[in-house]
Amino acid sequence: MESKVPASPRFSGGFYTVLAISLAGTMSSGVVVPVLPLFVEGQLAGGEQLIGLIVALAPCFSLVAALLAGPYVDRAGRRVTAIAGLSVALAGALLLIPAEGVFLTALARSIFGVGSGAAAAATITWAVDQVPSAIHGRALSVFGMTVWIGLSAGPQVGQAVFETAGFSAVWATVAGLEALGLLLAISAREPVDRPRPAPRRRGRPRLVPVGAGGPAVLIALAAYGEGVLTAFLILHLTDRGVPGGAGLGGAASVYTIFAATVLVCRIVAAGIVDRLRPKVIAGAGFAAEAVGVALIAAATSFGAAAAGAALMGAGFAVLFPSLAVMATAAAADEERGAALASFGASFGAGLTLGALLGGAIAAAWGTEAAHLSAAAAAACAGLYLVMARSRAPGAGLAVPERAP
Repeated sequence: MESKVPASPRFSGGFYTVLAISLAGTMSSGVVVPVLPLFVEGQLAGGEQLIGLIVALAPCFSLVAALLAGPYVDRAGRRVTAIAGLSVALAGALLLIPAEGVFLTALARSIFGVGSGAAAAATITWAVDQVPSAIHGRALSVFGMTVWIGLSAGPQVGQAVFETAGFSAVWATVAGLEALGLLLAISAREPVDRPRPAPRRRGRPRLVPVGAGGPAVLIALAAYGEGVLTAFLILHLTDRGVPGGAGLGGAASVYTIFAATVLVCRIVAAGIVDRLRPKVIAGAGFAAEAVGVALIAAATSFGAAAAGAALMGAGFAVLFPSLAVMATAAAADEERGAALASFGASFGAGLTLGALLGGAIAAAWGTEAAHLSAAAAAACAGLYLVMARSRAPGAGLAVPERAP
């Protein structure tokens, strides 16, 4: 007689340990956000170009490292890869403490990016391994909330530490958070029911498992909208007469509404992906994102922009877990790490593309066109989901529903 998954399976203690590891890592990345540009400008006497270069180094190296680490997450194990990544990130954070020149600062940020990318690829897979497949959607929703909280709280911590004790204390805080994550990873254990290691193949390891490419492309299209929103929302709204302040009614608070909606909807709808078809949930999410961004593009008042941000946030909240479940369903269990690593790398690539391509569009045709391009990307992704049939993994951009 087959064993059945409990009606309401709960998260294990191991799952919460992995969440703590992820939270420490994402907070350490967020801590430097408000401080690093000031350091480059003041200590390194750099202008806008150098600021942009130094700030972009860690995310760019993180994307590449996350993608390359995927196969090793499957072969070497989640815990081993996480420990290796956290150790490298810690080395990069420590190297930044004595940095006084451009070269050492750039090297430290590059090393930090490599480590954080590898650790991120390992922890998301490690978290999924800790729960039954029946609640993968809920687990991924909670994991995504942890990342969001870490990246949101980190800048507040970094600014407070900087105002109190200066740059060196900020870099030490980053190192301390990475050290905390490393200690937690060392003390943790691999889940007993982890899938068997992927078999070694001749030639290069497969970075994107067969069937996982479709969800990876779709999450990049979803993240493109957030990249545009993050880079150009305030400029777009202030140009249209919305006050630029952070208080209620100001342009900055529109992004706060977006972020708050994502968090609330993630909490409320955490298990919906496990009860309904992920493809349907993702299609609805893309529709909400497309309409929400279009409303922001056309907004000339705080109310209209806030409504668009709330609608976009509601759609964005369900896109990450639903598409991530589709990515894990598409890949074989022994390639779960590579599937989720390529998925996470695509998400980061979409954010970067939103800032870069959105900037080029804004420079040529204005910020309204940049936001409309984000709405078009979400609409095209949703249309593809509606038109695509469920096919066997491996059929190009096939969108599998989920594993049986």
